[in-house]
Amino acid sequence: MMRKASGNETDHAALLALKAGLVGGSSDSQTLSSWNDSLHFCKWVGVTCESGQQRVTVLNLVDQKTGGSISPFIGNLSFLRVINLPGNRLQGRIPKEIGLLPRLEVFNVSNNALQGGFPLHLTNCTRLLTISCFLNKLTGMIPDQLESMPNLQILSLRRNNFTGHIPSSLGNISSLTGLGLGENRLRGSIPSNLGKLKSLTTLFLQVNSLSGTIPYSLYNLTSLRILSLAVNLLSGTLAPSTGLHFPHLRHMSVGGNNLTGVIPPTISNISSLLNFDVAQNLLYGNVLEDLGRLAYLERLNLGDNNFGTETEGDLDFITSLTNITGFKGISIAGNHFGDMIPNSIGNLSDQVQSLFFGSNMLSGRIPVEIGNLVSLTGLGMEDNKLFGEVPSSIGNLIMLQELALGSNRLQGTIPSSLGNLKNLYALGLDDNQLQGSIPLTLQHCSSLQKLYLEHNTLSGMVSEKLITSLDQLSLLDMSHNSFSGSFPAAVGKLINLNYLDISNNNFSGEIPTELGNVKLCGGIPELHLPKCSSSTTDKITNEKRRTMSTLVIIAMTVSIFVGFVLLSILIWVLCREVSKKNDAPAISLLEGAQYLRISYKQLWDATDGFSVANLIGVGSFGSVYSGVLGDKPIAVKVMNLGKRGAIKSFKAECKALSTIRHRNLLRILSCCSSLDFKRSDFMALVYELMPNGSLESWLHESRILNFSQRLNIATDIASALEYLHHDCQPQIVHCDLKPSNVLLDADMVAHVGDFGLAKILRGRLFDNLSQEQSISSLGIKGTVGYVPPEYGMGANASIEGDMYSFGILLLEMVTGRRPTDEIFKDNVSLHNLCKSEVMNSNMLHILDPHLLTELNNDNENSNGTNNEAMDADKMKECMKAITEVGLACSMESPNERIDIKEALKVLHRTQTKLAEKRIRVGRQNMHHFADEDHHMNVNA
Repeated sequence: MMRKASGNETDHAALLALKAGLVGGSSDSQTLSSWNDSLHFCKWVGVTCESGQQRVTVLNLVDQKTGGSISPFIGNLSFLRVINLPGNRLQGRIPKEIGLLPRLEVFNVSNNALQGGFPLHLTNCTRLLTISCFLNKLTGMIPDQLESMPNLQILSLRRNNFTGHIPSSLGNISSLTGLGLGENRLRGSIPSNLGKLKSLTTLFLQVNSLSGTIPYSLYNLTSLRILSLAVNLLSGTLAPSTGLHFPHLRHMSVGGNNLTGVIPPTISNISSLLNFDVAQNLLYGNVLEDLGRLAYLERLNLGDNNFGTETEGDLDFITSLTNITGFKGISIAGNHFGDMIPNSIGNLSDQVQSLFFGSNMLSGRIPVEIGNLVSLTGLGMEDNKLFGEVPSSIGNLIMLQELALGSNRLQGTIPSSLGNLKNLYALGLDDNQLQGSIPLTLQHCSSLQKLYLEHNTLSGMVSEKLITSLDQLSLLDMSHNSFSGSFPAAVGKLINLNYLDISNNNFSGEIPTELGNVKLCGGIPELHLPKCSSSTTDKITNEKRRTMSTLVIIAMTVSIFVGFVLLSILIWVLCREVSKKNDAPAISLLEGAQYLRISYKQLWDATDGFSVANLIGVGSFGSVYSGVLGDKPIAVKVMNLGKRGAIKSFKAECKALSTIRHRNLLRILSCCSSLDFKRSDFMALVYELMPNGSLESWLHESRILNFSQRLNIATDIASALEYLHHDCQPQIVHCDLKPSNVLLDADMVAHVGDFGLAKILRGRLFDNLSQEQSISSLGIKGTVGYVPPEYGMGANASIEGDMYSFGILLLEMVTGRRPTDEIFKDNVSLHNLCKSEVMNSNMLHILDPHLLTELNNDNENSNGTNNEAMDADKMKECMKAITEVGLACSMESPNERIDIKEALKVLHRTQTKLAEKRIRVGRQNMHHFADEDHHMNVNA
C-alpha cells in the first residue's frame, strides 16, 4: 500500500521545485546553496517554519539577485503566510497557484522583472494584508475584483506598465492605508470613490496621464500623510478649503499639471506640512503671507507658474518664512514676481540650502544680509532687473556650489570675497555691467568648472596664475568685454576645458598652440592666422592685417548668422502657414524636404478627435496620438501650450527635423500651427507611425528582444548620433536620448526621435546660463537617469552629454534595468554595477534575464564540440563588448568618454563577429536544416 505524503514532505518537494526554477543568485550569499535534499528544510536560509508542525510559513529571499521564475509548486506551501522576494531578477508571470495559499498575508515581489497581467488569483487569498508589485514589468489593467479583499492594507503597483483607468471599486477596500499606482500609464479621471478610504495615509498617483479635476471627495481623506498627484494632466483648482481637511499631511506634490487659480489661504492650517510642491502649473496671484505658520515646512516649490503682479509687495511672504527654524529651500523661479528682495531674507533659517529666484521681474539691490545664510549651496537670481554691486558678503557663503547672477544690471567690480567659496563649481555673472579686472582671489576656487563672464565691461590682463589655479575649468566665456594684454598661455594646459570663448576683446600676442582665436596671431597652421613678429613695422602691418582679417571674419560670420536666422524664420513661418489651406499642394521648406499642408480639422479627423483610444504616449510638452491620413498611418504630437517651454520645444523640433536626413532618424511629415475649433492656439508635429513602438516597450514590457536585435538597434542609434554630431550641418545635440525616444519600424530598424530639447551648435554654441542652462530656473535638460552629471552642475549641452546618455542606454539594453531602478542608490549606479561585474568577470550576473536564457539555450543546443563551445564564448564576448562600450561612453568625466565614431566601430566589429558565428553554425548543421532554420529565425 502506497504511503500518503506528509505535509512536511510536500513542503520539502515544493521548495526543491522552487529552487529549480531559480537561477543565479548573489555570489556572496549562501541562501540557495543551503537548499539541498535534506529534510531539515526549516534550517535553510530564508525559510521559516511553524515550530509545531514543521510547515513553511515564511519565504524570505530579499536582494539575492536571483533570476529565473517563480515555480507554480509554491502553491503547495499551504501554510505560507509571507512571500518576500524583493530585489531579485525574477521574470515570467506570477503563477496562478499563488491563489491556493489561504493563509497568505504578505505578498512582496517588488523590484524584479515579472511580466504579464495582475495576478488575479491573489484575490482568493482573503487574509492578504500587503500586495507589493512595485517596479516590475506588469501590464494590462488593474482588476475591479480587488475589492473582494476585505483585509488588504497596502497595495503598491508603482513603476509598472499598467494601462486603462483606476478602478472605482478600489474605494470599497475600507482597510487600505497605502495605495501606490504612480509611474504607470493610467489615464482617465481619479475616481471619486477613493474618497471613501478613511484610513488611507499614503496616495501615490504621480507620473501617469490622469486628467480631469481633483475630485472633491479626496478631501475626505483626513488621515493622509503623503499626497502625490504630480506630473499628470489634471486641471481645475485646488479647493479653497484644502488646508482644513488634511491635519496630518506632510508631503503634498501636485506639480507638473495644468492647475489654475490661487494657492488656497487655508494651506497655512496644515501644521504638519514639510514639503509643498505646486511647480509647473498655471497658478497665479500673490503668495500667502502667513506661510510662516507652517512651523515644520522645509521646502517650498512655486517655480514655473504665473505668481506675482510685477509690482511692490510681491515678496512680502518671504518675511513670514523667517519664523520657520528648519526651512531648507524655496524656488519661485519662472514667475512674475516684481518688487525688491527684502533685507529680511537674511533672517531665514541657517539651514537654508537653496534659493532660486531666477527669471522674474525682481529689481533693486541684492541684500547684504544674504551673507547670513551660511548653509546655502545654490543661489540663483539670474534673469531679473537687479542693479548695484554684488555684495561682498556673498563671500561668507563658503558652502555655495552654484551662484547664478547673470542677465541683470549689476555694476561695480567682482568682489574679491568670492575667493572664499572653495566649493563653487558654477559662477554666472554674464550679461551685466561689471567693470574692472578678474580678482586674483578667484584662484582659491579650485573646484570651479563653469565661469560665465561674457557681456560685461571687464578689463585688464588675465592672470596666468589665476588660470593655472582653475585647473578644473571645463567652460570659460569671457567674450564681449575689454580684456587686454597677452592671452594667458596657461589656458592651453587646462585639460578639462571643452568650451572657450574670448571673442570681442583686446587680447594681443601669440596664442597657445593648443587653442585658436581669430583675433590673435600665431597658433596652429590650420587657423590661417598671421605670424607673430617682433619688429615694430611688422607689428603695425600685422595689426592691420589682423584688423582686416577680423572684419572679413565678422562679415562672414554675420552673413552666415543672418542667413541662418532668416532660414529659421522661414521654417517657422512656413510651419505656421502649413495649416491655413486644407487643399493646398505640398511645399518645400528646404532642399529635398516636401511637407504636406495639413489643417487642424484633418488631424482631428485622422485621430478620431484626438480620442483617448488613439493616445499612444505622453511626453514633457505634449501628447502623441496615432491616426490615419488618407491611407498613411501617422503619429501626431500635439503640444501642450499650457506647459512652460512647449512652444520653444515645438520650434526646436520643427527646426531640427527640417534640416536633417538619415535613415535612423524619425522623419517629420508636416507641422501644423493653427487654431482649434474653440479658436485657441494649436500646434502639432506629424510623423511617420512606427508600428513596433518604442525601444522602451520592448525592454520593459512583455515583448522580448534577442541579442542580435539589440545589437542592431544599438548600431542604428549610434549611426544616427554619428550623423548628428559629425555629418550634419549645423551640428546637433539631441539632449534627451533614452529608450522611449527610440522608435522601431516594421523591420525593427531603429529611428531616433523627439528633438524637442535638441540644441543646434553654431557661432556661440549655446544660450547663456541664465536663459537656458540654469538649473535654478528651468531644471536639468533631459530625463533623470540619462542626464550626464555635468548638466546637473550647470554645464551646457554637448555631444559628450549625448554620449553619456547613449552609454546608459546601452547598459540598459544589456541588463534590462532602468538607470532609475530602485536598487541604484547611494554609490551604486547602473554604470558602477556593470563596471564592477565586468572587472570581476561576472558578466552573467548583470545580463537581462532574456539574454541569459538565450545564452543558456545556446549552450544546451550544442553537441559539445570545440567549435560550438567557441561559439558560446563568442556570444559572451559580444555581450561584453557592448557593455564595455556602454561603460566607456558613460564615464563621469566628459573628457573620458569615447566619441561616437569609436563606439560605432566597435559595434560594427561586434556585428561581424556575431555574423561569423551564425554562418559557421549554419554550415555545421546543414543536415538539420529545418531545425536550424527555426533556430536562426528565433535568434536573428
